[in-house]
Amino acid sequence: MKYWTWSEIRQKVERDLDLEGETFITETELLGYANEAIDEVERQVLTLCEDYFITRGVITLIPGTEEYSLPTDIYAMKVRQIVYRNGSQVWKLDRVRDWVKFLAYETEKTNLNATQHYGYFIVNTVPGSPKLLLSPTPTEAGAYLQIWYIRNANELLTDASICDIPEAVNYVMAYIKMKCMEKEIHPNLGKAVADVEAQKADTLKTLAEMFPDNENTVEADTRIYDEMN
Repeated sequence: MKYWTWSEIRQKVERDLDLEGETFITETELLGYANEAIDEVERQVLTLCEDYFITRGVITLIPGTEEYSLPTDIYAMKVRQIVYRNGSQVWKLDRVRDWVKFLAYETEKTNLNATQHYGYFIVNTVPGSPKLLLSPTPTEAGAYLQIWYIRNANELLTDASICDIPEAVNYVMAYIKMKCMEKEIHPNLGKAVADVEAQKADTLKTLAEMFPDNENTVEADTRIYDEMN
């Protein structure tokens, strides 16, 4: 599967629309159109297959520190799971549920014990800087938290930037062409709009079934019953 760079996308659009050497539509505008298209298809992709952009990072615990920055590329604060791993100790952090999280947070601050597992929820105090709040506050130091989360699609910034939704590259190019025709008041704008919708539908059809093994049954969580046996 080919991963197109922004340079390759831009050059193809310019050739197709005979924009080479054009000054009415700048490269900065073309780049903006491309990222608009990626933002749109990103939402569609994550609706169909949330794990398309699943990734992981590490959070290093600091004694006495309860708030930790989320990964800078996280999408919509979508944390899939956080796992504590320190030698043979491995367990999942529970997200503290809404209806008990404030009381649980205050209670655990005053009733710490060495065997208590961390819970977490997200606070959004400073605009643009949401934090992961751990409870109880760690008293240990180490890179013990593995955070699995959904990241953003790659933003195109330079010629070497990669469009990392290869299934959608034709949609991205169709969208750029449509926006260019819109600015130029081109007589073929109607066809360009139809092309965008057709490419979007084709992209979504391709992504609708991400896993070719046809394993689409709902996974049952039987761990509680297994532990009782």
